[in-house]
Amino acid sequence: MQSDKESVMIITFYMIPFAPQWGACQRMHYLADYLQDHGYSVYVVHMQGSDYLGDYGHPIRFHPIPIISPMISISSNNNNSGSMKDDRDQDNNGSRFTKVAVDFAKTIIKKLNLLSLERMVFNEPNSGMGVYGYLFTKSAREKVFKTISEQEIKHVIISGPPFSLFRLAPQIKKRFPQVNLILDYRDPWNTPYLSYRISSLIERNALRYADKVVFLNDRMLHDISSKYNLPEEKCAVVLNGYSERDWNEVCREVEDRNNRNHLQSDRMIIAYIGGTSFTNGGYRDLSSFLEAFSKFQVNKNVCLRFVGVTPSDAAERVRSQFPGTLEILPPVDTKTALKYMLESDVLFLNHTDARTGRYVLTGKFFDYIRSGKVIFGTASSENTYFVDLIRKYQLGVGCLTQPTQILECLELLYDKWMKGSLGELRKDDGLNIEELSREFQNGKYLQLLEDLESNKSAVELQVEQW
Repeated sequence: MQSDKESVMIITFYMIPFAPQWGACQRMHYLADYLQDHGYSVYVVHMQGSDYLGDYGHPIRFHPIPIISPMISISSNNNNSGSMKDDRDQDNNGSRFTKVAVDFAKTIIKKLNLLSLERMVFNEPNSGMGVYGYLFTKSAREKVFKTISEQEIKHVIISGPPFSLFRLAPQIKKRFPQVNLILDYRDPWNTPYLSYRISSLIERNALRYADKVVFLNDRMLHDISSKYNLPEEKCAVVLNGYSERDWNEVCREVEDRNNRNHLQSDRMIIAYIGGTSFTNGGYRDLSSFLEAFSKFQVNKNVCLRFVGVTPSDAAERVRSQFPGTLEILPPVDTKTALKYMLESDVLFLNHTDARTGRYVLTGKFFDYIRSGKVIFGTASSENTYFVDLIRKYQLGVGCLTQPTQILECLELLYDKWMKGSLGELRKDDGLNIEELSREFQNGKYLQLLEDLESNKSAVELQVEQW
């Protein structure tokens, strides 16, 4: 071993500096960071793409193990030496070739009507994700085994989606039975509401080999544990939460700046922080909201601000429809995103997939809570989780993604803002915000690992005495 610390391995698909968005890797990054600070050496196995996408303001303090994926890295043979950032220009031609190749493959798959087959086999949240995850596990398998052996790994955490990564669970457990294996669900997989026979069999087999199963929230735990008859002691909930450390730093900076400048906006700012798309369809369809906003914004001092949007023709078309009342800003680092939250009057959240709304509690939602701002949630289903919590704890307002309902809520928000009473909509009734921090939640993960190890030691002691 290279360290006296106990070692943990995390297997996840996206991780900085190759994650397309910070939200795609933040749960496992914060966990790795936390465990690294609390006595563990953490090894993170993740996909290495052809583009260096940055760290979003978060330094890498764990031991990264990037795996070149055959689907993404056609021209990545030279990435193992030197700085990838310095080599980015010379990789651009390869990146463009890769994109063309992948797009061509997707076109063929669509023409052959294989998307439905891929859904039946993998049942991933996004098309193609199951295939990418499967190929990643093929590439990563031997490196995973070698690292477990050489670094004497005590715990392996596999995080999905892609849930095709879970196929590593039986392989790891059979070869290293002494390792504690944890499956981490960032999204639901096969639930009573959305499942397929083949992918359910794969999931059931992976769960058999897990020592612990960690879910993103209690609804996910209830539905999946009920489907597979998982014992209560095998399951746990660890929420996403907000980073207390990041927020404390940002609040100090913003407070100092406000004390110096005494600035106050003369318009109501409604902000959506994080990646989204302006094309119709998908689980973040903004068409109904924009339809309502087009009527609402006339002759009003208001700004609808999107922060974290990758530039596109669709985004430019939307921006041009709302000159003076709509801003679209590119992706920013985490602390800048938090500052934008504090500069806003209302924070907007949207989910338009009725099949998965029951489970949706994004990391962004917890940052919204920590900001203290009024939250406006829209969803296509009445039982969407974050909308239920907005209403339960009186965090703001929520409605269905219907233009008439959205318009009513916008008018209510503006009326309150004009009267200086917008804060009346945010009461935090019965909510313990401190327990929603990532530090508090990852403390549960730390305790979980310690309990697994102590239970194993107790069993080994009993065997020796016997």
